Amino acid sequence: ERITMPLLSNERLSKTVADDLQRKIISNKLEVGDQLPTEPKLMEEYGVSRTVIREAAACLVSRGVVDVRPRRGMTVRPPDGKGLAESLIAQLQMSKVSLPQLLQVRAVLETAIVKLAAEQRSAEDLERLRHNLKRMKADDLDRHQAIKVDLEFHDLLAAATHNPFFTLVSRPITELLYSIYINKSGYMSFRSQTSSEHASIVDAIEGKDAEGAAASMQKHLDRVGTTVEELLAENDGEIG
Repeated sequence: ERITMPLLSNERLSKTVADDLQRKIISNKLEVGDQLPTEPKLMEEYGVSRTVIREAAACLVSRGVVDVRPRRGMTVRPPDGKGLAESLIAQLQMSKVSLPQLLQVRAVLETAIVKLAAEQRSAEDLERLRHNLKRMKADDLDRHQAIKVDLEFHDLLAAATHNPFFTLVSRPITELLYSIYINKSGYMSFRSQTSSEHASIVDAIEGKDAEGAAASMQKHLDRVGTTVEELLAENDGEIG
């Protein structure tokens, strides 16, 4: 049944369509990878132009709700906070927020995460964390791989809380740090220190020592704050 859309500008129309599609994705409990109707079907359903449908799709992509691929159209994507990460990177580049402010937020968030992880972690969580520690020490890791393993560690900590909101909130900061580290050759000189600090955090989590885990995380993040400043100095303070 065709939906009668109000007389609005293309921009308002596309947001209305995007909001309705997002509501349907949620209410119909669509799974990651499920396809939405094709452009012609959506044009007919909403009684709008191809331009409006494409703008609505772009809106949903920016929200991190769907992916758009050739010959597949819109598909539901996993919630991963990527859009928020891109926004944070842009904000930092435009000096709307400072790196110390971001790291302060990270310290509050990550110390809370490790406390909960110490209380809630499963045997499987510990196994994944120990495997990550082993990978971090591997001799054959290049810089890109080492950074990914490093940041995956923080994803695993968030997962060990068994509260998915911690992953959604912490991952954008992780993505942002990846964008900072990736072009910095000096990152590898801190890898053994990072490994040791990560191991201390995991030991505390394994021992269900919430306060010890928080103290180890705070020590790690204090050092990381200094490291980031040194790495940024490589390129005269540029981010990216």
